[in-house]
Amino acid sequence: MQNQTTSNSLDHTEYLKLAAFTLLCFFAFTYNLSEVPPYHSDENFYVTSTRNMIDSGDYLTPVYHDKKRFAKPILFYWLVAASYKAFGVSLFSARLVSAFFGALCIPLVYTIARRLFGRRTAMLSVLLLPGCYLHYQIARWAITDMALNFFILLAIYFFIRGLRDDPGRGASIYLAYACMGIGFMIKGPPAVLIPALALGIFILILFDRKIFSQLRLLSGTAILLALITPWFATMLSIHGEEFKDHILGAEFRDRIIHDTPFSLYYLGATLRYYLPWSLFFIAALVVRFTTNPGLAAATSKKNEHLMSLPETLRFRFTELREKDHQPFLFCLAWILGPLLLFTLFRIEHSRYLLPTLPAIVMITSHFLACIVDSPPDCHRKSFQIPFYLTLMIYFLIAILSGVAISLIQPVSPPPFPLLLLPGILLLGVGFLLLCYRYHKITILVVALSLLQLVTLTSFSGDALPFFNRYPMKKFAEEILADPHPEKRIGLYRLGNHRARMGVMTGLPSIYLNNAEELKQFTQSEKKVFVVMRESDWKEEFPDLPLALQAIDTGWRKVRLDRDRLRQIHKDGLEPHLQEYTETYVLLAWAK
Repeated sequence: MQNQTTSNSLDHTEYLKLAAFTLLCFFAFTYNLSEVPPYHSDENFYVTSTRNMIDSGDYLTPVYHDKKRFAKPILFYWLVAASYKAFGVSLFSARLVSAFFGALCIPLVYTIARRLFGRRTAMLSVLLLPGCYLHYQIARWAITDMALNFFILLAIYFFIRGLRDDPGRGASIYLAYACMGIGFMIKGPPAVLIPALALGIFILILFDRKIFSQLRLLSGTAILLALITPWFATMLSIHGEEFKDHILGAEFRDRIIHDTPFSLYYLGATLRYYLPWSLFFIAALVVRFTTNPGLAAATSKKNEHLMSLPETLRFRFTELREKDHQPFLFCLAWILGPLLLFTLFRIEHSRYLLPTLPAIVMITSHFLACIVDSPPDCHRKSFQIPFYLTLMIYFLIAILSGVAISLIQPVSPPPFPLLLLPGILLLGVGFLLLCYRYHKITILVVALSLLQLVTLTSFSGDALPFFNRYPMKKFAEEILADPHPEKRIGLYRLGNHRARMGVMTGLPSIYLNNAEELKQFTQSEKKVFVVMRESDWKEEFPDLPLALQAIDTGWRKVRLDRDRLRQIHKDGLEPHLQEYTETYVLLAWAK
């Protein structure tokens, strides 16, 4: 890989800016962190299981709803437990782990980008990464992916450092394997497969046996086994065939052998979850593969306007192997490896794209850095199209958010930060236009990054919690305030709220499908709470000894077609509120 460090002397001011921006992003990641929407259903597993660990004192075997949970290794549970011990048992504490690692990824991406591409690309990468929706959102969820992503990044950093700067001693390579082992203990094989695929594809294209020999595979395998084996061996000795059957079955066989059809899911997901930067990423690829000076020189030597497709591909392949293009090649391998892996195994979860984002960010930032250093007319069209599409997106968000706030304000006053959002977006669009008009690309990227961060923060921390009108938050506060030491929660025909209640309380939340299941549930020795629709309570269970604890309303599932929206716009939301909402009740079993 090309050495970019010679011109990158130590700049304390730059590192202070990096530290300040990282701290700003950490505050953005933790803004209203205990608000639930948007949330991920898997949070329920880690919040509840780790609370069980704290209560029971068993830190080896995760237990969820009285059942052993072997789905993931133990390290993330320990990280959440440590947060619980330090800050108290709460959803905020559980999510704080991901917010912490999400912020740490920012200076780590800077370090990698600086080694591969140089200082300017590194600083631009720092600005782009937290504004990626996928990175921002997963940094606010109590799931394993962000912690895993950090250790994958750290492993890749040590591999780059070891292969280029420390090829003789191998200390960095050993640290890379250690990071892969720690990542494995967070989420399993992806911690090893993703760095291995990135390096494997890169080495395969270069066909450089010297690089392969520097990887120290035998020593690295020993390090991995030393980190991975103890917990797995302990679990096998405690739980025997039950643990082995789950690992070989649900965690291995069932992920490989299934009937899910092949699709191009990840191509669409990359575009959606990386907006608006995905528009610039596409432009970066187009420029890189169509207007490269090397290709122009090759075609002029042949006295042709265009090379044939096979010749073009052959030229591109050869060009990527050149030293000056190796950082770009490595980033491509970093992106393609996970995409090919998860596409071939037909595992479609958008969060699996997270480890590819740093490479996408670096390619995009290098494209933007080239534009910054170019004359105003250079690459103008390649930048112009994604820029104006981005302005259209923000303008549309400003208009829609303004309309939504005006409709709901008579019913429920929105929080003050949300009231400011449409105005901030419109001012941001105007400022971006001025920056583009005077070719202030660096200021434009900084402004766009901050605007994206503000939008995501307001969206996750203010807009969704406000517009969602979820009654489960009020009920969760009532349940947690109850002094009884042992509590269970049942949700009668409210399956979509079960995981949400579990996330907010950290207590067992059971879906109850019929009256018989409800009756059995209430026979527990523990104090039980039941959440149901008010209509179900009055129609089906008027004689049951259920004491009303709280009441709240939430949205019905109603399809809003054009006619309904036109009527709401004409009359306002308040006259139609009863049509679109339903009442829920929290009941306690009176013993």
